[in-house]
Amino acid sequence: MQEEKKGLSWLRLILLQIVIGCTLIGIFAYVFRIGVDEVRTVPKDTNSRDMFDGVPMSMNVTYPGIGTISIEDPKELIAWKASFTRLLNGGGQPTRANASRLLLTGSMAYLDQEDVPFQIGTSGFRFGSDLVNSLDISAEIRKLQNMLIDKTLTAETVGSVIANPVHQVFRLQDGVLAALSETDRSALTAQMRTAVRLIDFSHFDFMAERPSAHYVVQLKDEAASGKHWLHIDLYDNAYFIVFDLLDETNHKAYFKLSDAS
Repeated sequence: MQEEKKGLSWLRLILLQIVIGCTLIGIFAYVFRIGVDEVRTVPKDTNSRDMFDGVPMSMNVTYPGIGTISIEDPKELIAWKASFTRLLNGGGQPTRANASRLLLTGSMAYLDQEDVPFQIGTSGFRFGSDLVNSLDISAEIRKLQNMLIDKTLTAETVGSVIANPVHQVFRLQDGVLAALSETDRSALTAQMRTAVRLIDFSHFDFMAERPSAHYVVQLKDEAASGKHWLHIDLYDNAYFIVFDLLDETNHKAYFKLSDAS
């Protein structure tokens, strides 16, 4: 009787082929392996210029000795964000930071990240950890300062500055400064708080005349690098106010006195 030949079953043969095939594939894959780029996830730095990707919700700015204003209008915030971007892109890294006679400080609050502080100096700008300072952005900085002082020098803020006992108020007469009495100071405060800020003052012709009174407010601010003053010229029915930075460019505002005052 003829013996049956013994061999591998079909199942074992398939399994053996799979093992051999996987082994060969692994060997060839190792020998002829192709390099791939390594992807690393870098955490977002809140002080980098990527911070402009955020959505600004509000912005606070402090003028030395005058006070703090808050801007929450979405259109204005977008415009300020664009202005800050132009400053960072247009300026250069300074070799050393120059002391600013006028230093505005503030912060921008975002919806999806932490608040970012900023400083607007005489010719430099700092946003978070980024600092730029060059003549190329000085005109843009002056423009921002003028826009902010227009928002800051309101009848209420100037009246509050005059009434604040921290600041000294003088009357300049015949070249001599004399401290203003409490009664006169209260009257000046009341007049100022009821005045109306004027944007278009081209129709006034009183600038060629001498003011009927000149007041000087010495602003006290520990953070300021130098003394700041408010000069107030009183005419028949108007105030002419100058935010004085000594040898720095002055910021001006005009107010019309209320008939009730």
